[in-house]
Amino acid sequence: MQIRQATLNDASALNLLEWNVFPGDRISPRQMRRFIQSSHACMLVAEEDGQLAGYSLVLFHRGTHLARLYSIATSQAFRGKAVGLTLLQASERETVERGYITLRLEVRSDNEAAINLYQKNGYKVLKTLIHYYDDLADGIRMYKRLTPPGPQIMLNLPLYAQTTAFSCGPACLLMSFACLTPEFVPSRQIELQLWREATTIYMTSGHGGCSAHGLALAALNRGYGVALYCQSDSVPFVDSVRDDNKKAVIRLVHEDFVEQLKAHGIESQACAPGTDELKAWLAEGWCVLMLVSTYRFNGEKGPHWIVLSGCNEQYFFFHDPNVEQRADAIAAAHVPISQSELASLVRYGRQRQVSYLVIKPKNGG
Repeated sequence: MQIRQATLNDASALNLLEWNVFPGDRISPRQMRRFIQSSHACMLVAEEDGQLAGYSLVLFHRGTHLARLYSIATSQAFRGKAVGLTLLQASERETVERGYITLRLEVRSDNEAAINLYQKNGYKVLKTLIHYYDDLADGIRMYKRLTPPGPQIMLNLPLYAQTTAFSCGPACLLMSFACLTPEFVPSRQIELQLWREATTIYMTSGHGGCSAHGLALAALNRGYGVALYCQSDSVPFVDSVRDDNKKAVIRLVHEDFVEQLKAHGIESQACAPGTDELKAWLAEGWCVLMLVSTYRFNGEKGPHWIVLSGCNEQYFFFHDPNVEQRADAIAAAHVPISQSELASLVRYGRQRQVSYLVIKPKNGG
């Protein structure tokens, strides 16, 4: 059986298959042609001896890591020949190759065969959709986190979980120090020391977050080399508070960080590094911290530091220090993110701040 991309020459056979397989909620002939030609869709066909055995259709959502298995169908003449499984696996491979790591789908709640197929292949139930289909049948939304190829470049980076809600930056520094200096042992005492040195003092509520400048200075003071890339010249986190006195304190602290860094000969580069630079730094064994918004993780807009742990041709991988439960630790290490998504992840706040901090070995090693 051959699996290939659909072409417009397949349109008539696909429309006939659609009509024969689905009693309702069909893809119209016009939609079928549009999906075949769309750069944001992938329609695969399975054929044997020149006959159409089935098809699968995946839609890709721009700006996210999410793809949707919109439809999958098998011709009655080819039932029992694992056509659905073959198309499902091919769709997953195509999804990963395009840089997406989550595949979502909807299936009728009374389609037990399809539900069993998905569950056997690692799909989990997300929610029930009441009266989802044209005939008012319920649907089930399912998803699967796909596994991209492992890193070609992987740092020997231990995962250290932050012990407070505000010390993600220091936790990333601890991971970097342990990577660059194998005899270094991370501890909560050092984590809090680093936070006291790098914090901007105020945030919207609770304790302050750590800026790239503060973290860079803390690393320099311990003998590590640093490079700082901040695309925005604005004062980090100043918009997170409304009180003018607090804003003045944040500005004062930031200006002090900048002056101390200049005394070390370090000035921020007003640009964002490209993917080739990031890969080159990882190949050197250097650690790269990135300020991101937590919106893509939990739907809340807060600043958060992560550290890159590796890369391959399509993906970067990172360690996330925000580990709520010990059982979640595995999922927080070597988290994949497509290269195309990385640029949108590394922006924070109304000022769209972009901050990268590169940590290099001691003594220029």
